[in-house]
Amino acid sequence: MDTVKVEDIFFTGLFVDNPAKLLELFPPKHSRAFAHHSTNRFKPKDTNNLEIGTKSLLKIIGRAFDEKGDAVLVENPKSENTYPHITISCFEGVDPFYSNELIEKAKENNSLHMFPEPLYIEVTEGYGDMEGNAILSKE
Repeated sequence: MDTVKVEDIFFTGLFVDNPAKLLELFPPKHSRAFAHHSTNRFKPKDTNNLEIGTKSLLKIIGRAFDEKGDAVLVENPKSENTYPHITISCFEGVDPFYSNELIEKAKENNSLHMFPEPLYIEVTEGYGDMEGNAILSKE
């Protein structure tokens, strides 16, 4: 895969190399567990700044949860989200996108738990295609 067509990209992101380890660190609060990526751009208009296959460490700095969702706050400089995060879990019928609202509310009502020391996880940059696959290499 030499060239990526922007119309094939649902979102770009930093994908967790070992989601099971992340779920071990942060046991899910709800039945539907995710823990697989931090979104950079949703339905991007171009592939500028997309470095497929680049590995790095992502800093986890906080956590928020309520009756609908559970997410960790991360420092992702490539994310266009106001509060870059990784959705850990959601209640049945709640979309992972809810994490954006969850963190916003947690900031407002002071329920966002910020960690005294950050944790780090290994991630790989890539994108999610329209079929729900994670593409993490150019091959």
